[in-house]
Amino acid sequence: MDDPRSVFLAGKDAKVIVYFEWEGPLGPHHFEGLWKSPEGKIVLISDFRYEAKAKQFSGYWTMLLSDSTPSGEWTLEARIDGELGGSHSFVITGSPSAAAAAVAPPPRQPLATSDLYKQVLDASAIVEKLTADGSLLDRSSGFWIGNDTLLTAFEALDGAASLRILSTDGTRTATDQVLAWNRWQDWALLSVPRAKGPFLKRAANSVNVGDHCVFLEIGASGSRLTDGTITGKNTFPRAGERFLVASAATATSIGGPLLDDFGDYVGIVGGTVLPGATAMRMLNLLGDSPSAKGGPAIYENGAMAVPISLVPNTPSTSAKTSLAELDRRGEFLAPVTKSGLIGFAQLAVASGKGANRINAPHEYRWIFSRREGHATVFVNWQPTSKAKGKAILRVFDSDNRKVAESKPDNLNLSPGNFLASSWDVPVENFAPAIYRAEISFGEQVAWRDFFRVTD
Repeated sequence: MDDPRSVFLAGKDAKVIVYFEWEGPLGPHHFEGLWKSPEGKIVLISDFRYEAKAKQFSGYWTMLLSDSTPSGEWTLEARIDGELGGSHSFVITGSPSAAAAAVAPPPRQPLATSDLYKQVLDASAIVEKLTADGSLLDRSSGFWIGNDTLLTAFEALDGAASLRILSTDGTRTATDQVLAWNRWQDWALLSVPRAKGPFLKRAANSVNVGDHCVFLEIGASGSRLTDGTITGKNTFPRAGERFLVASAATATSIGGPLLDDFGDYVGIVGGTVLPGATAMRMLNLLGDSPSAKGGPAIYENGAMAVPISLVPNTPSTSAKTSLAELDRRGEFLAPVTKSGLIGFAQLAVASGKGANRINAPHEYRWIFSRREGHATVFVNWQPTSKAKGKAILRVFDSDNRKVAESKPDNLNLSPGNFLASSWDVPVENFAPAIYRAEISFGEQVAWRDFFRVTD
């Protein structure tokens, strides 16, 4: 390329060419260049297709300049087959006639910790997940990115009949309307009417491993800023890219913003890679546990976050979809509402019949080989109230398709009368993958966990 540089003069320079080099798989690829103005808005998208004959390949994008091209720092975000491949920033200054009068704005300064905390606190909200009768299922976080638009993790609404949004000013707003979502990428945009209030801005530049970030940790004692420095990145099938961040996140912090030092959001805290499972459990199942057989959970001192590059800029006027419609489409998992009946439940390897004529556990774990033939689910029923009904074990694949179902176990439960049950899971018939096991009592789910089958 001729005259490589990062500063261009509108009205004098005719165009800007941004050139990239990558290393990737052979074959056809789809390249997109998203040109972002100094305000962070995508003003132009240019794309092309290319058949890679070697692992190393390159491409470039061109943007024409004119006297009216806005001055400031521009960014080209390069995507390959829908995934972020890199970004490059450059500066466009005013036209020759205006250049002499133009005064460069002062560089943006990081916020003081106190200002950063106030900014994120004012723009955050608690998302309460409710059942059809209004009972509380769970609490998560979300944050305003517009007057009527709240961004959160998909797991914050999974299985909900309705949502209650608690703003920091004390306002409570009910909603069941979703603007956009992706259950595998773990993000959702909610339509929540409110009066004008503070909201966070999307970061114009991408962040990298080592960049300092923070998030709002919400616990029983209150909220505080927590170190969210990006310590790594990983990409998972179907779920896409995830940030690994320095500090663990409480359950209520899931769905909150990951912020850069300027107070702009760069990600969403949470980032499970399989709908319905916690991020840390999935890391255990995917092989990050020291135990090759997936023994008791090894909780890491960190969390995951969804990079904002996966979330589109969706206006608040977009078509809305109800939570009921998401459930009808099979996007939701049934909520666990009968957990109070079970004192303990776990997958394990069985070692034969015990004194109570059910299988006895030998080794608790979550990873099983097909050569082992079967796994076993053990349940100790310890109800706090009387309950009578049929208990059934069902197993689903990652697409929410049922692959196994047990015979019903007729139970008559009462406080102080502890019972035990066990069911075999025929893992020898399952393809290597991650599966979901659920125990239903009557029409409601009493327990849920995930396990992995290997060859």
